[in-house]
Parts: sequence; C-alpha cells; structure tokens
Amino acid sequence: MITSLKHSTKCICCGAHLSAPASCSYLDEEFVCYRWICPKCGCEFDASACLYQDVPIGPEVVEKFLPDLVVA
Repeated sequence: MITSLKHSTKCICCGAHLSAPASCSYLDEEFVCYRWICPKCGCEFDASACLYQDVPIGPEVVEKFLPDLVVA
C-alpha cells in the first residue's frame, strides 16, 4: 500500500520521511510492531500499532455502507 508523505512515519533522530518499515511482527492478535531504519542517518527504532480500536460508528457511516435492508 502506498500512502502520502503527509501521513508517513518520520525518523525520530533526523526527521526524514520513512516510506516503509524494515520489518514487522505481530505481538498478539491486536498489536503489531514495526522496525524502522532511517536510510539518511541510520537510526533504528521500533513502533507499535493497535489493529483493533473501538470506534463509534455514526449514522452517516451506517447509511453509506449498510443500505436500507427492510424486510416486509
């Protein structure tokens, strides 16, 4: 997946934009750990992300993705 630089990860040492992690591993069914290596300064660091988050679903999302399913 290609994402814009606006949302890319930045190096914690020099601030350079990083396009992809060097590796990733699943810690459990909810968390993934990313290993980043900056090609500009060589800094290596880890970051983790939660795969499942409880996000409330608003009515506009329901209407867009779940059309009216009326059974008569």
